[in-house]
Amino acid sequence: MDPRLVFHAPVWGDPQVMSRALRDIRKDLVGAADAKPSADVMQAALARFYESQTLNNFTELKYVCYGVTVPIGKHQVRLIDRRPLFSQVLSAVEELEAQPKQFRRCYQGLLSAYFGFSDSSSGEEEDAGPGNWRRLRGFLGTKFDGVRKGARQRGEPPAWLELLGQHRNLLGEDPCAPYAGALANGDTSGLRAVCEGLGIPSSSWVWDDALMAYVRLVCSGSDTAYKRGLPGVLDLVNDRIELRLPQRLATRATALTVARYSKCEDKPEHGGLRDTALEKVGNPWLARSAWDAEVRDEAARHMVEGWLKRRLITDFFELLAQDGGADLRRLKYWLKWEPKITDMWFILGADARRNPSPEFKALRSRMAGRDRVLTDSNVLNNAFVMCIGPLLVIEFGVTGNACYVFATNDFRTDLDQRQFSLNMLKQRVGATRLSHIGPWESKFDAELGNILKSMPASKSRLYVGPAPAEQAPSSTWPAAQQLRSSNQSVAQSAGSKVPDHELVPDSSGKKLSTFDAMQITSYCRTVGIAHQDLRDKGGSFWVLMRDPSLFKSFAAKLEAQGFRYAEGKGYWLKG
Repeated sequence: MDPRLVFHAPVWGDPQVMSRALRDIRKDLVGAADAKPSADVMQAALARFYESQTLNNFTELKYVCYGVTVPIGKHQVRLIDRRPLFSQVLSAVEELEAQPKQFRRCYQGLLSAYFGFSDSSSGEEEDAGPGNWRRLRGFLGTKFDGVRKGARQRGEPPAWLELLGQHRNLLGEDPCAPYAGALANGDTSGLRAVCEGLGIPSSSWVWDDALMAYVRLVCSGSDTAYKRGLPGVLDLVNDRIELRLPQRLATRATALTVARYSKCEDKPEHGGLRDTALEKVGNPWLARSAWDAEVRDEAARHMVEGWLKRRLITDFFELLAQDGGADLRRLKYWLKWEPKITDMWFILGADARRNPSPEFKALRSRMAGRDRVLTDSNVLNNAFVMCIGPLLVIEFGVTGNACYVFATNDFRTDLDQRQFSLNMLKQRVGATRLSHIGPWESKFDAELGNILKSMPASKSRLYVGPAPAEQAPSSTWPAAQQLRSSNQSVAQSAGSKVPDHELVPDSSGKKLSTFDAMQITSYCRTVGIAHQDLRDKGGSFWVLMRDPSLFKSFAAKLEAQGFRYAEGKGYWLKG
C-alpha cells in the first residue's frame, strides 16, 4: 500500500471528509455540486420565508426554489399559490444572473419544482397556482440559454442541462406532444430516459401530460388510424396496462375518445367504448349535466344513449324474458322503437336481482338509476317500462302477460318509488291491453300508431306521488350512521367510550370524512354525476352537478354536509 495512504488516509467518520466525499459523489452523478435538499431542511427554509417574507442568504433562496410547489407545514400552503411571495422568489433569483454558478443552482431548483407541480386548484378565483406555474415555465424557458452559456464558459456543463437542451419542448406550450408517437407504439423508453436524466418523479404531471398527448394523437388520426388505436386508449383509461391516468384525466380521455368516435363515418356500436363512457361519465340521459360538463358533444351523447337503450332492450328480451330464453320476436320489435323511447325503467324480480353471474352483474350495472324491485310470487318475472312520447308501455318477462299501454299521466304509480307489485303495474283504469297472440307485431303498430295520433301532448306528464313528510336532512350519510352505530355498540360492549371525534363530524360541519367521501363517490358513480376530489392537493371535493333540481334529495344532503353551490358548476367543500 502506498505509504502516503497509510499515514494520510482520511479518517472514516470525519465530518469534513464525509462532506467532501458526498459532494464528489453528487458531482459525479448529477453534474452539479449540489442536489435537492432533504425534506426537513427545505420545509424549515420554506416556513421561515413564508413567515418572514425575507430570504437571509443564497442557501435559503436555493432551498426555497426547490420548494415553491411543496405544501408548507400543517396548513399545506404553497408559494406558487401566493402571487406576491412567488414573484419575490423569481425576482431574487433574477438578481443572481450575473453570478452564473449561483443562478444555475437556483434554476435547477425551480426546474425541479416545475416538474413537481400538481394542480390543486378548486376553480375558485383566488387560485393562482396554474397561472404561476405557466409563468414559471416561461421563466425557465427564457433563462435557459443564459444558464447553459454560463455553464459552458465555466467548463463542462452538467449532464442534466445538456439533456434539457435536447428536450426544450418540456418548457413549451405543449410539453409532452413529442413523446406521443412513441407511446402510441407502446414504446416508453425515450420518456423514461428523459425523466431519469432530469430527475422527474413518476408522479409528475409529465407522465399524465404525455399520456393525454398520446390520447389526443390517436383521436386526431384518420378514422382507420383512430380505430386501430382505440383499444390501446381503452386499456389505458380502464387501468388495464402498467401506466395509469388519474381519475379526472381518465374521464377527460374518455370524453375525447367518445366524441371522436361519434365523428367517424362508420360508427357501429362499440361495447367497450359504451361501457367505458357509462363508467367514467355516466348514463347519457340520466347524467345529462355530467355529459354537458365533460364531453360537451351532443352527437356523442346521442350516440351512446342509443347504444345503451338498444343494449338494455336486448338485455331484457335476451336475459330477463322467457325464463332465460331469448324472446327474439319481441326483441326485434322493440328495437325498432328505440329512437322514439325517451326513458325506460326495469322492474326486476328476485332472480334477476340476486343472480351472481357476470352477465347479470353487468346488466344491473348498466341499469343503474333505472332499476326497481318487483314483488311477485314468480321470482323469474320482470317488467320493462318504456316512455314513448305521451305513452307509457309495459312489457313483462314471463309469457302469458299482455302488453299494457297508458297515457303517461293516467298511470297512477310513481316510477320514482323503489318497489312495485304486479297489480301496481297492471292497472285497469286507463289501460289498453295488447296481446302477443298470432301476428301481433302489425296489430301493435296499428294500435300504438292510432293512440299516438290521438293522444294530446298534455297527457305526457308522468305521475309523481305525494312527497313523504321530509325530515331535516341528516348531517351524515345513512351508511356512515350505521357504521358509527356499530362502532359505538362495539365500544360499549367492550366497556369503553368511543371518542367523540370518531363519532361526530367536525363541529364546523365543513369537514368531510373519508367514509362520507366514499358514500358520495359511490352515489355519483351510480347516477352518473362527475366528481373531483382535490383535497390531497389543497383543493376541494367537487360534485359537478350543474342542476341541483334533478337530484334534490342528494343536493340537500350535500348542503347538510357543508357543501356550497357554485352556479353553473356544482357543489364543493374544502377540507
